[in-house]
Amino acid sequence: MRHLLGKHQHLRPEKRTHLIQSLLEGDFNHAQRLLSDDKKSPTVIGLVATAVNALLPSSSSAESLKKEMKVLAAQQSDSQFLLELKGVDNKELLPMIQDIETLVHSLHSSLIDKTVGAMTQRVVAVQQDHRKRAIEDELKNEEMKLRNEVLVEFIRGLNVQLARRQDS
Repeated sequence: MRHLLGKHQHLRPEKRTHLIQSLLEGDFNHAQRLLSDDKKSPTVIGLVATAVNALLPSSSSAESLKKEMKVLAAQQSDSQFLLELKGVDNKELLPMIQDIETLVHSLHSSLIDKTVGAMTQRVVAVQQDHRKRAIEDELKNEEMKLRNEVLVEFIRGLNVQLARRQDS
């Protein structure tokens, strides 16, 4: 899309708009038909279509275009793509760009919600584990303290008994 908008601005705006709209909607068959229509006239976009078709001659033209688009999309992050979309000043594409932004934000929103939910569960589990250990440690300390107190009282009692025996 960047390539078409940046390097082929001499194309008729409605043709570029339809082509880009097809690419963004994932309708590669329609995009390929638009490119094929342009192949009949000696335009740069027709040459690009011919080059794309030559990349993978064993599969259909639409599949070739789809694969090429996937490769290009994999080379750019979603956030970078959205930033570049914001820089597009084609008024005909504005509604479509807004739809794409809304879709991406909703998709990312659900991913963020899932990630935050999973992280929250992990944090709560760690906190519960920490609290459990703290309570166990506190119980052990209390138990040790009580044992020590009982032992001290026992030793005092023995000392008192030994002192009485020595006195008698």
